[in-house]
Amino acid sequence: MPSNMSGQVGLAEAHRRLEELDRAVDATRLALSRLRDCLPPPGVPEQCSAPGTSVVEIPDTPYDPAMWRDAEDEGIGGRRP
Repeated sequence: MPSNMSGQVGLAEAHRRLEELDRAVDATRLALSRLRDCLPPPGVPEQCSAPGTSVVEIPDTPYDPAMWRDAEDEGIGGRRP
């Protein structure tokens, strides 16, 4: 292969790789932007949640045993006497 041809191939490869790098940088900027949008401002103790979802708080207090009356244990083997 003539030296001029190999130089053109190398230059085309360099351009292709720069375009790939540019796309990767754009994708990274988009991801960083989404993360910034998701995070609360400094000093605000909020959790990040996906759009359209809500946070369900689970109390630390025990559940009322009556809630479990007549419930079956799935996967454990039927009703208890």
